[in-house]
Amino acid sequence: MRNRVKRELIMFVGVVVVLAGVVFVNYNFNRGALAVAKEKERQAAESERQSKGMELLKWHHMRKTKGTLRKGATFTDELKEWNNKQVNLIGFMVPENTFREMTEFMLLPLPIECYFCKRPPVRDVMAIQMEEGTTTEIYEQPVLINGVMRLHEGPNQKYFYTIEHAALVAANDGERLQRRYIKPEHMLPQHTKET
Repeated sequence: MRNRVKRELIMFVGVVVVLAGVVFVNYNFNRGALAVAKEKERQAAESERQSKGMELLKWHHMRKTKGTLRKGATFTDELKEWNNKQVNLIGFMVPENTFREMTEFMLLPLPIECYFCKRPPVRDVMAIQMEEGTTTEIYEQPVLINGVMRLHEGPNQKYFYTIEHAALVAANDGERLQRRYIKPEHMLPQHTKET
């Protein structure tokens, strides 16, 4: 009797481990597929805007930045040419401190649920400060940001770069933006990074 219970328990644990593995692989595969789809969505919006003659700052310009926030960034000469100039950048919005009527937020090349749970590389984070007196909600679709880009040199910076005096519209010309739903647990100050 004892051996039979032991075998059944081992079999049960084995089934649970296999099911957990299947769920884990499926989750990561779907997440990867979503990232590819969102990357294509952003790139299509970039292509559409460029085909109409708009000059865009592209994420590959920022991805060449080296360094850490603590030590400071090393910018390419190509990126330095954009410093203190009016730029257009397409990306996905992520809230920083507030979730409605935001005056500041982060823009990323790919959407994430929550900056504190899944931190992207610092070179992929553009801080956005809205034009004085304007606010925005967080939107599901990619947005087109227009404003003045500033590079932040030296150690102990909060961000490598910021777009100030920003205005935004849908990245796809004529598209209506839909407000993004943020899960309540991501609005709590005590939530922690997922493992």
